[in-house]
Amino acid sequence: MLFLLFQEQYFANYGMNIIECLACLLFLIFFVKLASKPLIEEKDEIRSRKISLCMLLGVSISFGISLSSMFIIAFIGWYSEFFRIINNIYFSFALMTTLSFPFYNIMLKKFSKSEVLLHPPEKVRSFQKRFWFIMIVSWIVVALFLSIDLLNIPIGDLIPKDPISPNFDVFLLGFEWAFIAVLLYTLFIKLVLFFLPMDKRPPKEVADNSLLVGALVSYGIWSIQLIIVELFLSRFFGIHLYDQDIRMLAVIVAIAYVSSFLVSLKFKFLPESIEADRQLIKKKMLNLPESTSQDMEDEVILNVENLITYFYTEEGIVHAVEGISFQIFQGEVLGLVGETGCGKSVTALSILQLIQNPGKILGGKVVFEGEDLLKKTKSEILNYRGHKITMIFQDPLNSLNPVFTVGKQISEVYLLHKKKDLLLEASRLRDRSIFGVARMWSEKLLKDLNIPSPENVINRYPHELSGGMRQRIQIAMALAGNPKLLIADEPTTALDVTVQNQILKLMKNLKKKYNTSILFITHDLGIISKMCNRVAVMYGGSIVEYGKINRLFETPYHPYTRGLLSAVPIEGKENEDLAIIPGMVPNLIYPPSGCRFHPRCIDRFEPCDSISPKKIEVEKDYFVNCHLYDPEYNHIKEVKK
Repeated sequence: MLFLLFQEQYFANYGMNIIECLACLLFLIFFVKLASKPLIEEKDEIRSRKISLCMLLGVSISFGISLSSMFIIAFIGWYSEFFRIINNIYFSFALMTTLSFPFYNIMLKKFSKSEVLLHPPEKVRSFQKRFWFIMIVSWIVVALFLSIDLLNIPIGDLIPKDPISPNFDVFLLGFEWAFIAVLLYTLFIKLVLFFLPMDKRPPKEVADNSLLVGALVSYGIWSIQLIIVELFLSRFFGIHLYDQDIRMLAVIVAIAYVSSFLVSLKFKFLPESIEADRQLIKKKMLNLPESTSQDMEDEVILNVENLITYFYTEEGIVHAVEGISFQIFQGEVLGLVGETGCGKSVTALSILQLIQNPGKILGGKVVFEGEDLLKKTKSEILNYRGHKITMIFQDPLNSLNPVFTVGKQISEVYLLHKKKDLLLEASRLRDRSIFGVARMWSEKLLKDLNIPSPENVINRYPHELSGGMRQRIQIAMALAGNPKLLIADEPTTALDVTVQNQILKLMKNLKKKYNTSILFITHDLGIISKMCNRVAVMYGGSIVEYGKINRLFETPYHPYTRGLLSAVPIEGKENEDLAIIPGMVPNLIYPPSGCRFHPRCIDRFEPCDSISPKKIEVEKDYFVNCHLYDPEYNHIKEVKK
């Protein structure tokens, strides 16, 4: 016994069993995941994770048992010819598949707390049918290959016996040819579907399912005829029907692939998708929200509290945003103004969790419609981006995708966030698919944005448009999802004055039409005066003054705000020198202690260089972060206005 255990051939079989079982494990995970698709509800990530965990546990247990069983079979194979025959990858896969089914069900019931029983009966039946199909097919394959060995049908070796004249076996090589052909046909059909117009292209999930059916059916048909004709008829019975060559393979696999793809697409998956869409439409129509006339003007739509964002660089920690707080009400425009580098854009990116490494949001709250966005996961925040909250970036050329037409990019917003509305509209317009409706809505939106010939512009690429036109496209993409909050990060940068006025007028009209709240970021106080209801002035990563726009321009309180306003040129005073703010913008790696503006402030006094100022309400709903207005220091310095 010990002699057999330590023989080289035994260890070779032992290692081959491990390799074969690992290969079977990978295939089994794929097939089990495919069978489990009916159990995973749309956009239910929690259930999806639970089912994936149960799947991995069940498959892992079956893998361990199968591997142990194959070791035992390999050992017994030294004494029995039959066990030597069944010691192959096909038997290992069939055994592992059979064992995984009961263990998978046990894990589902145990870890999901019988949640599997809450699935609709048709989904459970679909899951069971898929699993039984995989098991039956695997055992049929085992039976075929066992019959080859039991009948002693000769099969050659893929390794060439003579390097000068290789002797590849046609039977084994035929499986590889078929696999390569299936891959090529899959890529070709995917390429054809990609270049189809969006209104004629089947949904991605439908196309993928049909491609999978086409691949499996075509490969299965070729494999079955190869086994029957090449092995049983030709080699076992001596009946020669035709030669197995690559030309016949290309024709048979192509016909089988295209036929099964089209049949499954037209008669199976497309009707199921249409029926599912109809059910969604019914559900949508039964659950339409009731309209309300309640005045929502005073509703706080966004509440940012003590937001802190740092960047960890090689030179040091950049204190980009240091504890800022502000609110945006329903239907209002809040301006965020300040010098370049004061943290305006970082604030906007922090709201949507778009801060990239080495940046990190360290604290605070961003409460939108009662939900703290900073507590959302990466997948959960996607439901807000581009839908409830959208952002217009500074550079439209770099923000738009250069390889897609602007029409496709606008339509994608509808397809991602307005699918149910598209289904409702498509059900009323019998001659249009959801893609056609998305294109129609995109053209209408461009028309609303005063873009001439939208039917032509929609087919152009971003580089074919002017700067102002690209900015309008960005605004169109932002408004396509009917957002409740629009973040405009210096949308008029690098545009000439005429185009700037057009963009601002456009945003005003759209605000009135859609009642969208806007966070308008700029360094231009002139634009702030035209656009905003309230304003927050930023300096060095902090908000220094915050309140209604008319109060800021009539009576600015903070020395920095007064400095900004005095630096604005006034018509009719060409010969007067503009006032300047002395000093330089602080390095936020080494920010000044106390008030960050104190090195440049002409009104600074004792506490400014050591104590950070508190938020002081100098008037109703008007706040200033400055020691000049803190009653605690009245005995040191009189308030200057």
